[in-house]
Amino acid sequence: NIKSSATSTPATSISINGIDIHFPFQPYNVQHQYMSSVITALQASQHALLESPTGTGKTLCLLCSALAWQIREKSRMSVELEGIQSQQEGKTDELAP
Repeated sequence: NIKSSATSTPATSISINGIDIHFPFQPYNVQHQYMSSVITALQASQHALLESPTGTGKTLCLLCSALAWQIREKSRMSVELEGIQSQQEGKTDELAP
């Protein structure tokens, strides 16, 4: 029998600018700020030049925040597309004799 002695920190979910970001642990302040900058740039369709010291989890923060934004954006676009299709179906019904 092999027993794991490693303790694991439960994953957490934080909300930044209305985006729910799943993170493997409670982020440090510098990580929260980094993810906030990523989300803000994505929501504004802007480029961002972000820097943070070595070992602060930049890659993890970038991946978690960008993927969370992408999931939210995909969901928003699906709802928008359904609305457009619904409107088009209504117009088609109006044209039918």
